[in-house]
Amino acid sequence: PISEKKGALLGMSMTEKQGGSDVQTNTTIAVEQADGMYSLTGHKWFTSAPNCDGFLTLARIGENKVSCFLIPRRLPNGARNEGLQFQKLKDKLGDRSNASSEVEYRGAMGWLVGERGQGVKAILNMVHHTRLDCCLGSSGGMRRALAVAMNHVEGRSAFGATLVKQPLMMNVLTDIGIEVEASTALTMRVAASFDVASGASPIGCAEVDDPVGFSRLITAVSKYYVCKQYPAVAYECMETLGGNGFVEDFPLARIYRQAPLNAIWEGSGNVV
Repeated sequence: PISEKKGALLGMSMTEKQGGSDVQTNTTIAVEQADGMYSLTGHKWFTSAPNCDGFLTLARIGENKVSCFLIPRRLPNGARNEGLQFQKLKDKLGDRSNASSEVEYRGAMGWLVGERGQGVKAILNMVHHTRLDCCLGSSGGMRRALAVAMNHVEGRSAFGATLVKQPLMMNVLTDIGIEVEASTALTMRVAASFDVASGASPIGCAEVDDPVGFSRLITAVSKYYVCKQYPAVAYECMETLGGNGFVEDFPLARIYRQAPLNAIWEGSGNVV
């Protein structure tokens, strides 16, 4: 049980087949039990990190809007939550070391989180933070891709000089470097907005009239922009390695497969 552990890992289990990002169309049902827990019945198309100790999920209590629930892997008495039944692991383009699965709730037991019918409100604060994670991951991925490219062009010679000294390659790497630095600077500003919104005042952050609203807005916009840049930067870095960039023996193939994911997670760019 989670209560007996020094720490616990929680995954998210929100998306259903028919709704995707539109979680208000979810059809999973929750029924309150005599002990105050809820029995959930339904299907989730994507459940992140099925190895976790518990999962935040969305379901309906009667005709209400969706509510948020915590589904533990093991119940307080130590027994396995028999109604939590994982179906299959997704065969994904990238992010393979972080499993995603389909799951059936067949009387899965869980606790209500927040108020009834306020499930979206309950998860928005979490999504707000994980959108920052998407920015950080994409900025870090771009920096990693650039580091691999720079390592290659500084040691590879072609047409009488190392690649890093060839004019066209210098132009490409300069453009990539500017994009990486800009994305990193924007992401750090987003992170600072979290501190300001929580009452801290980091040095160098301009004051705004509504720090909470500003943080909400800049996080969503930055998540859209930074994550959209990652695949393009990864491709340009891959091209600097020539054919070697396209084979799995070198790191850029994996980086390139990973690059589109953050733009899809936590609200795809076309719905964010």
